[in-house]
Amino acid sequence: MPKSVGYLYKKPDSANWWIKLQYPASMGRSMVRKSLGTSDRAEAEIKALPMIQAHKMDLLEEANRRGRRFKVQAIQTKHPVGFSKLPDGTEVFADNVTAKFLKDGVLIGQEDNFILNLTQRFEPSDAPKPKPKPVDNDVELLDEYLRFRGHDPEGAYAAEARSTWAEFKAFTGGKLIEDCDRTDGRAYVEFLRGKGLKTATVVKRVNFLAAPINHANETGDLKGNSFFKVVDHKDDKLDRLCFDANDMALAQGHMLPKLGKDERLMWIILATTGMRHSEAFSIREEFEEGGIRYVRVGAKTESSKRRVPLPDCLLPHLPRKITGPLFEDPSLKNISKNLLRAVRRVVTKDKRKVVYSLRHRVHTRLREIGCPIDIQKEIVGHGNGDHGNYGTFGIRTLKPWIDQIGLA
Repeated sequence: MPKSVGYLYKKPDSANWWIKLQYPASMGRSMVRKSLGTSDRAEAEIKALPMIQAHKMDLLEEANRRGRRFKVQAIQTKHPVGFSKLPDGTEVFADNVTAKFLKDGVLIGQEDNFILNLTQRFEPSDAPKPKPKPVDNDVELLDEYLRFRGHDPEGAYAAEARSTWAEFKAFTGGKLIEDCDRTDGRAYVEFLRGKGLKTATVVKRVNFLAAPINHANETGDLKGNSFFKVVDHKDDKLDRLCFDANDMALAQGHMLPKLGKDERLMWIILATTGMRHSEAFSIREEFEEGGIRYVRVGAKTESSKRRVPLPDCLLPHLPRKITGPLFEDPSLKNISKNLLRAVRRVVTKDKRKVVYSLRHRVHTRLREIGCPIDIQKEIVGHGNGDHGNYGTFGIRTLKPWIDQIGLA
């Protein structure tokens, strides 16, 4: 048996982590080199776990066969097979080979989960050739889906999808997707609910898994979907409230002065336009019509694509002309988290009020000032039929209404 080698490595021409599995010549198996589809080391380690487990078991069996000549007669497990929790809240994913320990969804360690009984010797006739393990190409299903849908492989959606995919693979002990069924899907849903997640979040996580599998079914690369109708919908949605005048006053006087540049700009854009977080973050350029500056945003649906005039109260916080990203932090997730923490510290601890409540506030403000419903929908990007080429109203028509939203 060869000396232990490092499993993960990076190729000079690739940003992603790769796994390398070597076998002794006596096993008659070729070396495996495979991309793990991610540049994040922690995520790569989670994705590699099932393959490393199988590899270690193969080498252990070969060592017993060729050296000590003992056969594994019985296996006892240290931790229950499946999902369990330690007294300190650490989550344990265990199969018959390995126990993995996660804290807040992050892998913090692993250990062998078996105690071997090696009392029976192998006889020459009792030494069958090892069967080759099935190659785990599941991550390629996700990669193909992301490519087909045009998602940025380094973007937020791809990162969250890969994280969910890796969590599910760890949850099932490395089972191939083609070997999973709705029992696995339902069990994963219960695992997510056990973490206190609301139905909407559970549906979002499950869709990260179901969408690539559905795509593989359509292309003929896979048959069946273990996540077909596995989420039982519960009325656990938290009703959102918009920020009132007192909230906005607290934010204006006590929160904004203490915010970082990115967080302050995000708050002002959302409060004065009703944009979604991702829309504000995606702004890269501006346009002009009749001397009025505006931006084009929206990609969620066809009706969300729209032109948004830049309110007068927002202009002092913007460059003279937008010619690139408005935010220095490349992570929208960081900006949003920092902003919500500031809201909880200064403005309100009411969980029904979040940063997205600024969008609800814009709806309320437009109704209060008597803005026509069609113009309301165009400003915030809600369904009003097929908008075609970025909206139906001229910038001059939209500008007076959006200027009345304000920050107060």
